[in-house]
Amino acid sequence: MKKNNQSVMGCKTLLSVALVAGAIGAQAVASERMITLIEMGDLHGTLVPHAAVLKNIDGTERNVSSSGGLARLKTLVDDIRTDNPEAVLLSAGDLTHGSAETMFTLGDAMMVPMNAFGIDVYTPGNWDFGYGGAVFRNRFTTFGPKPTILGNQRAMSGHISCADVPVIAGLTDAASGYTCTEITATSPFPTPEGKGVIKANFPAVAANLYNAAPLPPQLHGKPVLPAFKMLKRNGINIAVIGITASIVPQQADAFNIGLRFTQGVEELPGLINQVKSLGAELIVVQSELGLPQNIKIAQHFEDIDVMYSAHTHEVTLGALLVTEKDVIRTTPGEALSSDQLRLLRKGARIVVETNRDMYVGRLDLNMSQGRVADFDWEAIPVDESIAEDPAMLELVAAMEEGFVAGKDGQVVRHSFLPGGFKNPAIQGLQLVDDLDTVVGYTDTLLLRHHVLEDTLNNFLADAILAVTDSVADVRNVPGWENGVDLSMANGFRFGNAVLPGSEITLRDLYTWFPIAPAVNIADFSGESIEGSLNTILGAVFDRNAFLQRGGWYVGLANITQKVDLKNRPFSSSGGRIVETTIGGQPIDPSKRYVFASCYGHGNALDEVCRTGGGANHKFFQLADADDYNSDITLTDPVNKEAIISGPKVKQVAPDNYLHPVHALRRYLDTLQDNTITDAQFGIGRVVTVDSKAAGNLPQPLSEQIGQADNTPDTSFVQPPYGAGPSFLSGVLKHKE
Repeated sequence: MKKNNQSVMGCKTLLSVALVAGAIGAQAVASERMITLIEMGDLHGTLVPHAAVLKNIDGTERNVSSSGGLARLKTLVDDIRTDNPEAVLLSAGDLTHGSAETMFTLGDAMMVPMNAFGIDVYTPGNWDFGYGGAVFRNRFTTFGPKPTILGNQRAMSGHISCADVPVIAGLTDAASGYTCTEITATSPFPTPEGKGVIKANFPAVAANLYNAAPLPPQLHGKPVLPAFKMLKRNGINIAVIGITASIVPQQADAFNIGLRFTQGVEELPGLINQVKSLGAELIVVQSELGLPQNIKIAQHFEDIDVMYSAHTHEVTLGALLVTEKDVIRTTPGEALSSDQLRLLRKGARIVVETNRDMYVGRLDLNMSQGRVADFDWEAIPVDESIAEDPAMLELVAAMEEGFVAGKDGQVVRHSFLPGGFKNPAIQGLQLVDDLDTVVGYTDTLLLRHHVLEDTLNNFLADAILAVTDSVADVRNVPGWENGVDLSMANGFRFGNAVLPGSEITLRDLYTWFPIAPAVNIADFSGESIEGSLNTILGAVFDRNAFLQRGGWYVGLANITQKVDLKNRPFSSSGGRIVETTIGGQPIDPSKRYVFASCYGHGNALDEVCRTGGGANHKFFQLADADDYNSDITLTDPVNKEAIISGPKVKQVAPDNYLHPVHALRRYLDTLQDNTITDAQFGIGRVVTVDSKAAGNLPQPLSEQIGQADNTPDTSFVQPPYGAGPSFLSGVLKHKE
């Protein structure tokens, strides 16, 4: 770190002046105190190492065959704590979701090792609500209602014994919510009550999460979690304020029963005053709103010192210095310039973000006279050079035991039961295969890390289209005689990379779909389809950061598009899509198209993959829930009305519903050599054009969003300032 120490030089200086000046300099050194923040964001249930594309300090990228994993993270965290024993470990966003291990245990497989990290403050992400309010409350809350977790929602973790995993004996009741003696070779991990989910042993904070109906009225508007946590390190009082994701109400309806979310902006002024009155000298906001919104918040609240951002899966190689007017990217690995130091000492805020388990953030803050005088930031890549912590490796192996043919050669059956499903023996999503089963190959990079289009999402959409179109029952539905017309894959940000020339495993498939939607089908007007796509595209690139939502753009099957992100919409009622074709023909607004994709359990039957206005909704059912390759039939919904009534959710999809992972496995079996190729699934379905030019001439994406008015850092995947005419931000600008 660059120190702002004063020195006295010059042989002609009087001795008395030198002594006084030297004393002042010594006081300045003594007054400078170091605070180290360790940051882990959006881990997405990833226990073991995986392939990744990592960024170098100069912004270039490198393929890594083995990155991340909790054992490597623990090594880095412990190393930083050795360097500074008073370091603060922060974590934000999507901890208990993102893998088969977490989905089939309702997050428990992740909680056991995470409870051994010693997290100081956690802020939940949107996917931490993915198992419903009861699971969330029982895991993270310390006060308020804790609804009973229904039997069909209890975690069914792999079975282990204390003798097999001695390190678990170090996790006591106080540390983890259970004792080693409660774990037997035939029982899943219990809580002290013997039921439910494993509680976090670390504090969770969120200022923007409240109780709502159907809870009793006297609880409405009451906070679900504390808004902040006060810490003291190196004699400095630190306030960590949490803001959880505000987009949960836009996800599956079952996620947010009994919960109300705000943006957190209205709460911040009062909270900042409150923590200052409690003596806070350093104010940290860790927020799951995403980088665009977090930059905006940092610009408008000058008392914030550090904004730790999560949700958008960006990595700030150089920390951002944010003022009301400017956002400046600092240079990775270099000391702050004199201009940057001047901005910092005038109150500029520091904004940083890391991406999943592929980076650990270290922020060293040089505090002087109650302010941040200087800092060092490093997004440390978690690659093969990082040794795995032995104790954490043992814990992770215990969590994996039931999911792979490990010591005993056995794979434990796991069942996931969405809302309304009751008997795991005959209903719901079943996992009976080893997660390390090889299911295919790829000769091209598979990576969800592109804002507009990527090969992986093209493959996912094509797989669902091909598998559903092969079901003979589809063509027996009146109006569907020509089969399935299109499919889409949601623009999720999570999922492991698979490098060119590599095997694809069942584990990889579940990182791409670590949720439990049912594959469904309905017919829509062309107007509804294009209108929905315009809405999604507009949300990804909205000039108003607080209206950006929904991840990245969707993957498209049997659809091509020309879009203009720079010039459109021409008016407030316009869209960004210039042209859409389905099956090679221009989309017909009045025609009905058959659309297959995914249904979120508990949702109303009026949409498929975020497209509303559908009719004739149906589902696909496997003959054998254990066999992804068994016969598929088309079925009607189990329930169509009053799907959510108070806290109760009715079953809608059939017992043995077809899950996207089933479709992916079936489709991989049909590909030549079971291999995904760039020739078949490569990008080119969505093309950016200049629609002001005659003929809608193609224009590179970098010219539409990689500009100064889009982003302070062109290495970001999604431009924080959006794209399109400036009037969309509500601020009118004109050229001189």
